[in-house]
Amino acid sequence: MGDIPAFLDSGGDLGRAIAARDWSNSPLGTLETWPPHLRTATAIMLRSPLPMALLWGADGILLYNDLYAEIAGQSHPAILGRRVRDAWPEAAAFNEAVVRTVLAGRTLTYSRQEMTLYRNGSPEQLFFDLNYSPVPRPDGTPDGVVAVVVDVTKTVGMEQELLAETHTLETLNQTGAALTAELELEPLVQMVTDAAVKLTGAQFGAYFHNLMDETGERLHLFTLAGARREDFEALGRPRATAVFGPTFRNEGVIRSDDILADPRYGRNAPYSGMPPGHLPVRSYLAVPVVSRSGEVLGGLLFGHSETHRFGERHERLITGIAAQAAIAIDNARLFSAVQEINTTLERRVTERTEDLTRAHDALRQAQKMETLGQLTGGIAHDFNNLLTVIRGSTDLLKKPGLSESRRDRYIDAISQTADRATRLTSQLLAFARRSSLTPRVFDVGSTIRSLNEMMEMLSGALIEVDLRLPDTVCLANTDVSQFETAIVNMAVNARDAMGQQGRLTITVEPRSVIPPVRGHEARHGDFIGISIADTGAGIPTEHIEHIFEPFFTSKDVGHGTGLGLSQVFGFVKQSGGEVTVTSEPGHGATFTLFLPRERTERIAESVETPSGESDGTSIRILVVEDNPEVGAFATGALHDLGHDVVLARNAAEALAQLDREHDTFDFVFSDVMMPGMNGIELAREIRRRRPSLPVVLTSGYSEILSREGAGEFTLLRKPYSIDSLSAAFPAPRNDTEKAQA
Repeated sequence: MGDIPAFLDSGGDLGRAIAARDWSNSPLGTLETWPPHLRTATAIMLRSPLPMALLWGADGILLYNDLYAEIAGQSHPAILGRRVRDAWPEAAAFNEAVVRTVLAGRTLTYSRQEMTLYRNGSPEQLFFDLNYSPVPRPDGTPDGVVAVVVDVTKTVGMEQELLAETHTLETLNQTGAALTAELELEPLVQMVTDAAVKLTGAQFGAYFHNLMDETGERLHLFTLAGARREDFEALGRPRATAVFGPTFRNEGVIRSDDILADPRYGRNAPYSGMPPGHLPVRSYLAVPVVSRSGEVLGGLLFGHSETHRFGERHERLITGIAAQAAIAIDNARLFSAVQEINTTLERRVTERTEDLTRAHDALRQAQKMETLGQLTGGIAHDFNNLLTVIRGSTDLLKKPGLSESRRDRYIDAISQTADRATRLTSQLLAFARRSSLTPRVFDVGSTIRSLNEMMEMLSGALIEVDLRLPDTVCLANTDVSQFETAIVNMAVNARDAMGQQGRLTITVEPRSVIPPVRGHEARHGDFIGISIADTGAGIPTEHIEHIFEPFFTSKDVGHGTGLGLSQVFGFVKQSGGEVTVTSEPGHGATFTLFLPRERTERIAESVETPSGESDGTSIRILVVEDNPEVGAFATGALHDLGHDVVLARNAAEALAQLDREHDTFDFVFSDVMMPGMNGIELAREIRRRRPSLPVVLTSGYSEILSREGAGEFTLLRKPYSIDSLSAAFPAPRNDTEKAQA
């Protein structure tokens, strides 16, 4: 072999192999002709403790050391001295790109570079850490590539196994947590099946309940993953065969690398093997699911179309999953049993509750009827008293020869009694929250101050009225007249409670909370509190809950209707507020009205408000009234006042009359409650057609008015007097007056 050149000495087996090789026909030439920089690079490579190779020249002639030879496997020594693309044809493109890039003066580094090499005759998936650097000539021009090649396949494999184990643990933990939270059987078992398919890499997975039919052979498919349910159901349920049976007898894990070659398979008629249309299962894995009591609940079965897909690791995983599933199924069954007990108990409770509800409903109905009886009895009593005065006065007026003074007295009695009847119906409507309010913004303190003189007169000389009003303005937006009536009603009530002697204190202040009252929770917001406190006898505890009911009164017969506080209650509720009362027998009572507070004073919209008395000039009025008696009275009264009157029985007739006699009417006077188009709708239609024609509405009660108010139109409430009727229809101004206006 001759002497080994100095640069190959101490180069190990590869140094000797390079020295023994005939390089004369190689692109590198004989060893004696190798340039110094090639010799130096070769010496460094051979002595390196790392696997190294040289790719020399543009063809990348391959030289390497002993450690690289171990990586090359059975390909060594055939690849020594060959072009790199020929040595590793499966990586030719990659290596040619490396040679080209590094000979251009660059370095390259790859971490965990994946390659498939045939180094031992069969494909292997390998991973390398690669570093490529140029080997320069004396003039600095790259002439070759030095490569450091470290096989990290085992490291990558361990990392992948670690990741797989981590992923497995995460999946098991997530599945365990999910199973703990799930108590419905079907989603629970589906979750188990899906998790096991994911962990084992199976193509198909199923859970079969251990439920036998009358023959004791067939199992029940419960959940499925990786296939359609009809793919199984078309085949019928599997029987407890030599393959399936052991799982459902708790005989351990069944694993087969190729089910078609398994001696336990294909021994049962009629198919003696895979039934037609069956899923293409080759690898098979099954594990029993056993409860804490030892009962076999079912079996988890998994398959794959390729052989040898399941190993011992998969057995361990599937056994763990089955244990989790068994606990979860036991819990779900226990929960179901408890649910059934609860359902039975709830049904009994529901039946009992329904019985109690019916009894309470019957009691409430009886109480309602009693209250309705009190209400109707109170109304009948009061109206019979009023009607007695009216009927008696009208009878006396019929007597001949009455003196003028007696006639006036009877007429005054009828008029005053009609006014009392009007107030009575107004209070009833207020309690029912059906009053037609005319809201406007006003200062509560100023309004109460203006009532002070009246309240002092009502209270009497021995009752001191103490007003405690705020320095700041407290604005409310509601009906001023109804507000004043409510204050007077409470003041009169307080006066009567004090026996004509004591102190009446009225306090107005901003409030931010309405306390809980009558079953309602506390309300937070911006309110005005108006408190009226007296030093009277107080209210008995058993009366507190009833004081706002109509006709409820603790006063002696003939000393009050029992409607004053019901008016207060209805008004404040309809205004969006609340009323509370606190009292202790012997220490007086305090009533507090809460009204929503307005922060800015609104500018009132321009509305039709005819006012003033008629000057005797005749005007033409279209009266719309569906009640014949009221229509006759209204037209007669207006005619007696000197006006030209036309009657329409409904809105349709009124619009037709206006179309026929365009611009001949000065006013329209319409009832609100009419069949078909109501009075407010008629007024709006007239406003649309003839904006300048004034409309006056009238009503004794209207759901629409109580809910929305009269809006932009004048409202004359029934019953109305002749004076208020006359004032509602002033004569129109002449052209000169209009020009001056």
